Amino acid sequence: MKLSLFLLLLPVTVLADVSYYHKRTVVPWEPKNATSVDQSVINDGYYYLSDRTNAAVHVVNVATGTLMADITGFIGLNIVNGKPDNGISGPNGLTVVPDHNQLYVGDGDGTVKVVDLGNNTVVASIHTGASTRSDEMAYDSTRQLIAVTNPEETVPVLTIISVANHTVLGNITFPNATNGIEQPAWNPADGYVYVSVPESNANPGGEIDVVDIEQLKIIKILQQPNCNSHGIAFGPYDQLMLGCSQDSIITYGTNHVAILDVSTGNVTATIPGIAGCDQVIYNPTTNFYYVSAYQNTANGTKQGTPDPLLGIIDAATHSLVQTIPTDNITAHSVAVDPKTNTLVVPLANIGIVLYDFDASTTTNDTGTTGTGTGTSGAGRPELVHLLLVAVAAFAAIVNL
Repeated sequence: MKLSLFLLLLPVTVLADVSYYHKRTVVPWEPKNATSVDQSVINDGYYYLSDRTNAAVHVVNVATGTLMADITGFIGLNIVNGKPDNGISGPNGLTVVPDHNQLYVGDGDGTVKVVDLGNNTVVASIHTGASTRSDEMAYDSTRQLIAVTNPEETVPVLTIISVANHTVLGNITFPNATNGIEQPAWNPADGYVYVSVPESNANPGGEIDVVDIEQLKIIKILQQPNCNSHGIAFGPYDQLMLGCSQDSIITYGTNHVAILDVSTGNVTATIPGIAGCDQVIYNPTTNFYYVSAYQNTANGTKQGTPDPLLGIIDAATHSLVQTIPTDNITAHSVAVDPKTNTLVVPLANIGIVLYDFDASTTTNDTGTTGTGTGTSGAGRPELVHLLLVAVAAFAAIVNL
């Protein structure tokens, strides 16, 4: 049978077990098992995790996998009418300010705590003016400004803080947001902060609001593809990864995450088989996105059985290259060390789990599932794709 030129138009993928990450060790919860955590980050070889259950930020040495300290001084987990109320609990979102060797952490009383990373103690408390939690953050290192969300206010607010003197410079309100605001991300390419707005009056499927934090105003709105994003993260070439939330599964039957080109406002890719996300990060060393799809379902519908996982996506090919089973309690947080590529995920009833990176491996270890393009042996999946496309093209030409 002759091959036709039609084959040249077909995407070529090879399904194989490609596990870049393998579990190395577990750091047990202390002093008690965590059931409510928020964001995490790695800086200079140390992992920081906001743990509302234990009212602390855990500090873990990534190389040794040992708990080094617990940073205290936070509200902790508030229980209202017998149920946890994250809106008045803390610690919450956090971000590192490396040029000052400090960690900024949102708390449940509308304050932002400033931690000296030299001794892991709170050295300042900045009140945003909100009566509910200060949450997720972005750091503009050029202007030395922190943008922090106050999503539980009647009208959600983005508060701008000066790193130089720990003062509030002003805020931006989001009166059209109908379900709070989520992750902000600073784009060094244009100097603006992009804010994930899961729902709005104009865009019930979600939008990204582009904010000039110097002028304290929203300058542009980018519509989402029925994603209702929570976590977002910038990758290469104006790519903004949108972590589509559980709301998108329930309302729209969304079973994907999406990549938005912020220069055009167009969706350049959707990656199927993963949704229900919270924190999303990008690692330039591996050129991978990591999405904490802790509310993912097996068939991508609201009737589907829970299938929580951590998804790893190649930013070059927009393909899902590995998934790691997690939980739907604490695994909405994810962090990666850009120096060693170590991956860290908190798991309820287990602890803080560290995974080592190995690009040459081809077999799965317990608890990981390889999904996406790849091949046996070392190498990146996109190289395999290009090779197979070339082979198909050659075969088609020979058989003309």
